[in-house]
Amino acid sequence: MDDSVFQNTSINQPIKKSSKGKRFLFILIVLIILGGLAYTGKNLIGSKFQKAQKVEVTPTPTEEVFPTETPTPEVTVTPTEKAIQTPTPKPKADPVDKATGLNREDLTIEVQNGGGVVGAASKGADFLKSLGYHVASTGNADNYDYENTVIKVKSDKSKYLPLLKKDLSANYSVGTSSEDLSASSSADALVIIGKQ
Repeated sequence: MDDSVFQNTSINQPIKKSSKGKRFLFILIVLIILGGLAYTGKNLIGSKFQKAQKVEVTPTPTEEVFPTETPTPEVTVTPTEKAIQTPTPKPKADPVDKATGLNREDLTIEVQNGGGVVGAASKGADFLKSLGYHVASTGNADNYDYENTVIKVKSDKSKYLPLLKKDLSANYSVGTSSEDLSASSSADALVIIGKQ
């Protein structure tokens, strides 16, 4: 037997891969990409042209309604008398102190909450207003550690200090009072309401 008969000839020959299949696949991918770009470009360009075009608005005809000759019935309302309640104003104290002749309206006061009790400054301001003082503002003090009420007045308004102290002593425990309020303060007097 001849060894050449049993020899495999396919091993010696190189295997050819299909170049037609690769070429077809490449062309297909390129066409898909080009198609996508064309579609996207058309949408972008088309939307720009649509924005550039003016839209004509055609008015819609409307039907005019003319009044009829039929009279409408009149409705008359008869007013009923109601008692109007007006609040009775609280009698305001005379702002001028009879003993000293000082007018409380001439003193501008800033009231601060120094005890931490909610609404203390507002309550103190209302009390001072009821006596005739001019309260410019209310707010919180630098801290809430004030046990008693503190009064500070400007030196040029020092004549009001005894009157203000006397008035506040009716409702508050007045601790210290001084004439050392800064001249740059917007108010003539500072009242810090303490815890007591």
